[in-house]
Amino acid sequence: MKLVYNRIGKAGSSFMLSILAALSKTNHFKLENHGDFAPTKSVLAQQLGSLQNDTVYVNHAAFLNGTASDLIWINVVREPIQRWSSIYYYAVDVSRRGKRAETALAIRAKDTRCGCAGLEFYECIEMRHHHNCSLIVPSQITSFCEPGEACSRELATARVHASYRLVGLTEELEMTLKVLEKILPRFFRGVTDISTEGSPRATSLRNKLTNTSLNGAIPDRTRKLIEAHAVNYKDEQLFYEDTKKLFWHQACTQRVLP
Repeated sequence: MKLVYNRIGKAGSSFMLSILAALSKTNHFKLENHGDFAPTKSVLAQQLGSLQNDTVYVNHAAFLNGTASDLIWINVVREPIQRWSSIYYYAVDVSRRGKRAETALAIRAKDTRCGCAGLEFYECIEMRHHHNCSLIVPSQITSFCEPGEACSRELATARVHASYRLVGLTEELEMTLKVLEKILPRFFRGVTDISTEGSPRATSLRNKLTNTSLNGAIPDRTRKLIEAHAVNYKDEQLFYEDTKKLFWHQACTQRVLP
């Protein structure tokens, strides 16, 4: 049995990785955490094709169709606007990203019309809307399509239903782990006994570089602007809602609800 977690950024994947690292020691499986993010189709095929039994493959990677039958896929998705906000702050988080954060901030600063340097997320959305800048929700749909494939919400949703053992929810990580323990005990046995206190937070709440401190705070007005004007919001939200509905159906089927 081999497990593939093609992790989605800013959707609880740092937490999930820390859990898998702990479980690899108690359940005696190999954890392959790859740093070559977004591999091409051929590279991803080579990596997955060379996996040994009792291995968990983790990477920020796309989906790959037609893989071996002993390859099990899982993932975790997050409410799209909350995830966008997290990505926005993480990109310039110098305590987590160092020089890359400084570079990202410099790029924002050069774009005086749409760059949002030094702004809170809600201020950025309002400014971009006021200046007629594009609003595009960072996609989760593309993680369920192959590299270079013509991707759509319908295709991604079909993949979630047909090709993934489970797609959990960032907002329900504890419940996600309970379901995983039931359906994949080889890898997740004992996960509910692991303490999650002190688990890594991938983005700082306060940022001295940008003087921002409202990471996670999204006013209703900001949500309404995104819902009305982000070109792909409807598809990303419908995909998330369908995936959430499937998750709760699986949680009920596995009888892990309180």
